[in-house]
Amino acid sequence: MAEKLTGAVRQIGLVALMFVAGFCLWVTYRDFRPTALMLFSDVGQGKCILLVAPNGRTMLIDAGTQTYGQDGREDLTAQKILSQFARIGVRRLDVILVTHPDKDHCNAVPILATELRPKLFWAPVGDSPEEEWQAVKTLMSDERVKTVVAQVGQRLWLDTRNRVVVEVLGPPEGVVARVSEWSPNDASTVLKFKFGKISALFTGDIGETGQRWLLQSGVDVRATILDVPHHGSKHNLETFLTAVRPKIAVISAGRQNPFGHPAPETVETLQGLGASVWVTGEEGSLLVKTDGQNLELTKLP
Repeated sequence: MAEKLTGAVRQIGLVALMFVAGFCLWVTYRDFRPTALMLFSDVGQGKCILLVAPNGRTMLIDAGTQTYGQDGREDLTAQKILSQFARIGVRRLDVILVTHPDKDHCNAVPILATELRPKLFWAPVGDSPEEEWQAVKTLMSDERVKTVVAQVGQRLWLDTRNRVVVEVLGPPEGVVARVSEWSPNDASTVLKFKFGKISALFTGDIGETGQRWLLQSGVDVRATILDVPHHGSKHNLETFLTAVRPKIAVISAGRQNPFGHPAPETVETLQGLGASVWVTGEEGSLLVKTDGQNLELTKLP
């Protein structure tokens, strides 16, 4: 009887040991599974988005702010961005992409590029005589950063092993020649980020024309996360927002900005679609962590 009891105890102990070992393996996998980051920085009335792939490769999408005549405002913005990047361990950039030449999307780029030494620059199809944009082009040329113009269909694999890719969805070819139909905002480069089941759509400042073209082109705009076009302005088509149907909608807009961004009707439409809306000027910078399956949202000071 004692021998049978001892054997039963051994079996129970073995099962318990296997359970503990399995649990430890699960915890280890949970803690070390590949993770990508998206940082939406609060830069006032402007935009700055950073992507970090699981392998550490980085991509900056826009970096600028409205200065409202305040000298040195872009310098302060760049220093804030650099501080946030350092906080999450980013000290180099692999790629910089500017969606369009407006200063509130690019005037902090020269400082960031000087500090973080990018290897590749993705330029928009449009051009501008504004000095802030010309400063970006001059720096990239002087530093001999490889420059390509973003075109529909281009893909950039940030992490091939973990299948993390960024694809250009817009604007269409020939848009620069059709200036009567397309504004500089509508000519913004539109990107889609994909990692596992998680996707994000980055839209620059596209308005109704750009959004309508994307819908008509047949590209897949559905995304888990939406960088809401043009700082959440009223020029967002309900049909476009419905087609994207994001779970998280991030609006980069300055607190009490003079443009009325974000427009109440745009926020209401997004909330009606079930999206959680985050306005950087009200709630601060947003850090998104994802393993390609789940999302973790954190406010970054």
